[in-house]
Parts: sequence; C-alpha cells; structure tokens
Amino acid sequence: MKAAAKHFPGFQYSASELLKYITVAKDFTLMLSSGEFIKFTPIDDSLFEDWLIANNVQNIRKEEGWITE
Repeated sequence: MKAAAKHFPGFQYSASELLKYITVAKDFTLMLSSGEFIKFTPIDDSLFEDWLIANNVQNIRKEEGWITE
C-alpha cells in the first residue's frame, strides 16, 4: 500500500500535527496535537478530506456519542 503524503499542497501543517477534524460545507476545523484549533478552506474539499482519512486523522462526527440529524 502506498504511504499517504505527509503534507497537503497549500496547507501549512503536516498530517502528524493533526488529531481531529470536523467539516461544515467546505470549511474544516482541525485540532492540532498542541490542542490549538485552526480553520482551513481548501480549494478541493473532497481531496483534502481524502488526505485526512489517508493519514488517519479522526473525523469528530464519527466519534461515539456524536449526534447528527
């Protein structure tokens, strides 16, 4: 299996610095390993989310107890 890229073009953080994310429309809120939260709006939100998934960054919406309607 091919390893996922550690950096996403146009995004200043490496995958290893990210813990969790949530997305609303095309806007991402990400939690860094430092505990800081950042926002990012990629040009291609689908490609960015694929990169997060490939790097095992946890989607907060998939955590147990998260309620969506």
